[in-house]
Amino acid sequence: MKIAVFDPFCGASGNMILGALIDAGADQSSLNKMLSKLNLNGWKITTETVSKKSLRGTYVEVQVPPETESRRLRDIEKLIRTANLPQSVVEKSLESFQKLAEAEAEAHGISVNEVHFHETGAMDAIIDIVGSFCCFHLLGIDRVFSSPIATGTGTVTCAHGVLPVPSPATLSLLKGIPTYPSGIRSELTTPTGATILVTAVESWNTPPPMIPVSSGMGAGKFDLERPNLLRVTIGTPAESIGCNHDNCIELRTILDDMDMRIWPDTSDLILESGAFDCYSAMCIGRKGRPAIEVTVLCPTSMKDNVIECIFRNTTTLGIRIRETERAVLERDFFDVPTEFGTIPVKTCILKGEVIHMEPEYEDCAKASGIHNVPVQTVITAARIAADQLKRGR
Repeated sequence: MKIAVFDPFCGASGNMILGALIDAGADQSSLNKMLSKLNLNGWKITTETVSKKSLRGTYVEVQVPPETESRRLRDIEKLIRTANLPQSVVEKSLESFQKLAEAEAEAHGISVNEVHFHETGAMDAIIDIVGSFCCFHLLGIDRVFSSPIATGTGTVTCAHGVLPVPSPATLSLLKGIPTYPSGIRSELTTPTGATILVTAVESWNTPPPMIPVSSGMGAGKFDLERPNLLRVTIGTPAESIGCNHDNCIELRTILDDMDMRIWPDTSDLILESGAFDCYSAMCIGRKGRPAIEVTVLCPTSMKDNVIECIFRNTTTLGIRIRETERAVLERDFFDVPTEFGTIPVKTCILKGEVIHMEPEYEDCAKASGIHNVPVQTVITAARIAADQLKRGR
């Protein structure tokens, strides 16, 4: 597994992200071959080593022929879907443009289908976005993290006229993302840069422990009071105890006045809203009332969505929030044949060794109903089959 950690201390644009990833080791020749599958003609990527406040970085320029027409979302989606690119590149590129279209629609008060991409739909922006996800693929990046993103202040002139910084589309994209204006009067983060990072980054908090293997600096076009650079560090997870670490949000609340018959359905709704885990324990609440203490774990990016779900579906008036770290074993699934049909089995892996196997209960319960046998009989059969398969019998 490889991890990428971005440090947008001076913002992020499409060409800065592309420059950082190329500088970190993404092969430009392979990148060009992948991008040539897009039905776009006349573009060229050039790279240059530049100095920003005595720090070296790679400046990427995407040279394109003049374009007179803007594109809509469906035009860009067709372009990407027909390019025969790796599935991960297609999915992330489409997601990135979908987010961008939604942000533009919100900023201008129109529907997504009415959005005409101007700067963000031009050929160079398409190359920046699709090219960035091609670089993630070439570098073998599995997870992406980032520190808070600098946005800048002031105004910027674009196809829509003079807009405040960050632009309305950029600000829409960065909802729920930690940012800071930095006090620099310049557009440090562009809509293109924002949509790439928002799509790629799974957490804007402290990344898990890792061993750096390379790093890169992508240069912007400005000469500012701080180096106009974006840094990315590529590494592998630290294997000190053989499991993965990540940061998440822990939400806790006490429910002492809710009809507990609805709690199972409520916990399902909380999980569907984006939580990793949701569980409860009996306790004594205020005034000696019987109650349950609810604990919910969720990714930082889904915090607001999960909190809203809790407020809407429980009687709580307040939720305690804290950031926490968790250690997570690697998991995998495989199917085993039994006399009751095929049953999925979950395995837990530590340092490459399977240390625990357990059949999926819901599938065992379904099979027990079909074959009219106790569910424990199906679970036992699946455990025996999984153990035999593990031992190579």
